[in-house]
Amino acid sequence: MGCQAGGDSLIRELLLDNEEQVHIRGELFEEDSEHLLVTNCDHFSNNGGTGPTSDELLDAPQNAAHYWKSTLAKVWLKNVASCGLVIVFLLLAAVAAFVAYQSISDFQRQAKHPAMSVSFKEVKSFEAPGIVLFPERAELLSCKHFYGTLPPLDHPGEPGPLACVIQEVYSEANMHDNVPWKRALVIRGPEAVLQHELLFLHFRLNQSQQDFSGINYLLFSSFDDFTHSNNGSAYLEKLMTSRTLWSFSGGFCTWVKLSLIRTPADDSRLDEFHQETNQEKYNQRREADQLTELFFVVFEWKDPFIQEVHHVVTASPWNVAAVLCGVFLALFKDISGMDGSFRGQQK
Repeated sequence: MGCQAGGDSLIRELLLDNEEQVHIRGELFEEDSEHLLVTNCDHFSNNGGTGPTSDELLDAPQNAAHYWKSTLAKVWLKNVASCGLVIVFLLLAAVAAFVAYQSISDFQRQAKHPAMSVSFKEVKSFEAPGIVLFPERAELLSCKHFYGTLPPLDHPGEPGPLACVIQEVYSEANMHDNVPWKRALVIRGPEAVLQHELLFLHFRLNQSQQDFSGINYLLFSSFDDFTHSNNGSAYLEKLMTSRTLWSFSGGFCTWVKLSLIRTPADDSRLDEFHQETNQEKYNQRREADQLTELFFVVFEWKDPFIQEVHHVVTASPWNVAAVLCGVFLALFKDISGMDGSFRGQQK
């Protein structure tokens, strides 16, 4: 007890003499002072009762101030680290939001503009197409189906057999109106692609005063649809608005090879034809009137395949969902890590 009383009085005197240099703040400095007091007491007892020296007692307030500064530095570093984590979190959140927005935008763009995929379907025979010819003043001399090859012509320029299905259609418009056609011939096209079926047509145009002559035609996928229609003229008028007109010239034999392209629609299908045409010069072997023009055309299938066009969306909604899930998981992990660091600083 005597040692403690002597030590207390000596410390109080030194603290009063140095009160201009030392500022005691809070409980931390009081604890440091009590710790310093006990340490000095122990030192006094260990030194045989001589007590702490004056230098040790003068250094006690400086040691406490140094401890306080180091504590403040640690707190400042923790605050800086927390601010850095917040900035990193905001950057990650911005990147995640951009990735999610870009993924959704790409999916919407590809859904509006899907890619085209083509597959080939092999068939043994095609449905008989319809061939619509607009001969105007030209006369159909012969129409016949051949298989394999086209034989030599018998009596060209003269009427021959009409061994094919033909329907003649007249326009319902007024004859004085400016309409693209007045008369049309609708002919049943070839079907047996594996037997190389050919449809041969022969026309003659007499007393032609034109510098250039040709016969226009168009194709549609089903001749039976035309025969089952109630109004053939209206059916052809509708075809004229959606089909492309082709033509073959006089003085040549035009070979038309057909390919069917089928595009599925919402409730129906759209059939279109791709054509490859070749022309061969007709060698006339007799003296004929120069005003008479002969036309020859052959229709056949190119190959036994139907090209089916499908719309394909390359971006899957499952990919977008996976990206969003990854973004949300990353954000949740960052938020959990920041919450744990904040709780550690509070402790």
